[in-house]
Amino acid sequence: MFTGKKLSQLKLLLYIAGFLWIVHVAGSIFPLAGLGIIPRELHGLTGIIFAPFIHADFPHLIANSISLIILGFILASTEDSGIISILLAVMLLGGLGTWAIGRSGTVHIGASGVIYGILGYLIARGFFRKDFKSVIVSVLVLFMYGGMIFGVLPTVPHMSWESHLCGFLSGIITASSGKKRR
Repeated sequence: MFTGKKLSQLKLLLYIAGFLWIVHVAGSIFPLAGLGIIPRELHGLTGIIFAPFIHADFPHLIANSISLIILGFILASTEDSGIISILLAVMLLGGLGTWAIGRSGTVHIGASGVIYGILGYLIARGFFRKDFKSVIVSVLVLFMYGGMIFGVLPTVPHMSWESHLCGFLSGIITASSGKKRR
């Protein structure tokens, strides 16, 4: 069913998910939480790279692993170009946005910003590309995962809605720039 580039992209997603688990185990030995995004602190910028791989606990890791694999699978199986540039764009743009608007005195960790970036990308891709496959994928993802959009609202005190919002918006921006590349 999957061959060549698509198979490589799916393997990449599984490697990333596996790496999340390795980092989590390492985090039980070494303190890693301080490597998250610390808003408007210069040293907090390094969290843009490290934060997506650090999780608070196993439920956080499990939830993000499942979402990353499912939405990542949809992305990898429907995206004709490489997904690495998409993942990097949502990670960097979303992380920078979180650093800029995050609540002071907080540390933002977890892959959910990237997951929301994938969600935003998949939903917006149909709007910007206007081809049949992209529109169908956008509608199906919106139908299946549209409820996640409420995660961009500040409703849960210890959840990084800022990361969710910035990730989601970075996915939309990335989808809009993908239209220009085509």
